[in-house]
Amino acid sequence: MSRSRLRFRALIPLGLPVLLSGCLVIAAAGTGSGIGYVATEDRSLKQNADDIVTCTQAIQLWAQFNTQLNDDLNCHTYQGRMLVTGNVPSQAWRDAAIQRAWRAAKVKEVYDEITVGAGAGFMSDAHDAVTTQKLKAELLTDGDVHSNNYIITTENRVIYIIGSAHSEAEKQRVIDRAHAMSGVRRVITYIRINANAQPATAAGSGATNANPNPATESAPPPQPAPGPEDTAPNAPTPRGDITVTPLQ
Repeated sequence: MSRSRLRFRALIPLGLPVLLSGCLVIAAAGTGSGIGYVATEDRSLKQNADDIVTCTQAIQLWAQFNTQLNDDLNCHTYQGRMLVTGNVPSQAWRDAAIQRAWRAAKVKEVYDEITVGAGAGFMSDAHDAVTTQKLKAELLTDGDVHSNNYIITTENRVIYIIGSAHSEAEKQRVIDRAHAMSGVRRVITYIRINANAQPATAAGSGATNANPNPATESAPPPQPAPGPEDTAPNAPTPRGDITVTPLQ
């Protein structure tokens, strides 16, 4: 990890915006607001927990290779689909990181967005944090977007978005808002279409999915047939890559 990134993380408790990745959302579930947040996602509480385990195991595997590799990378997982971002000093480290990410529990896809080379520095890290928080806030207040179904992070002025949309129109709306962020170089997305997603339920109802005894967990209810806009269950998640020109 670069010294600038270390200094940036040290300043977070002093007031800089805190990034909430997919592996951190469940930590808020112990509070009243956290439970509501998770329950309004298309993911169940169990899926959130599984995603935490997936990222935790990947992080442990990186640390076994080299603690610096662990420090330099970030893991974001949504429904078993893992996005890996960050900077590493060589292609060999990048290859090792992705190979080890695939060994994590219940991982379905791994999206390699690792950059080989030095990080952009403290000011860029600060700009990235502000960009992420600003985009999250915009999506949260957009009535046409199910904001809790997206994980957003920004690295080196590149916005990464992973998650699921209820329609192609919603997906494009999210991308357009990201594209309009100031000072962004690119927008890279891994968004699946789930046109048959169920509407959000009351905060308490999601708790039934968090069975403390997996051995006695009942079978999930039958899912509706895929709609015309749905991403096929076994199909690779499409990668979107938009260059923002000119740089805003």
